[in-house]
Amino acid sequence: MKKEASIITDFSKIESDFEAGADFAQLKRDTRRIIQEIKAIPYGTVASYKEIGNLAGLVNAGRQVARILHSLSYKYEMPWWRVIGSDGRIKLTGPAKAEQIRLLKLEKVEVSELGQVKRQKKS
Repeated sequence: MKKEASIITDFSKIESDFEAGADFAQLKRDTRRIIQEIKAIPYGTVASYKEIGNLAGLVNAGRQVARILHSLSYKYEMPWWRVIGSDGRIKLTGPAKAEQIRLLKLEKVEVSELGQVKRQKKS
């Protein structure tokens, strides 16, 4: 028996869907804020660990952002590949770096094979 695909018409429920299914409320407030900022990075753009921490209202939270990405990115379906260092370089190594480059290129982000990302100038 085939299930019909549903079309999302109430977009206000999208954010709470990922939160409810993965014990989101049990996380610390700062962790929730960081996850929300990472999930808000638009397709085809990148943000640095530091920028995400600042957007979440935290000071010097770059390492905290990295730890959250490392431990929770798959559980909360975060676009981990859109997060780079503040110097514009990919900080991952080995196969993970190659995968991040591949995913960014799929989103039409300019990135060298060495992992240097060309950021769009803010107008």
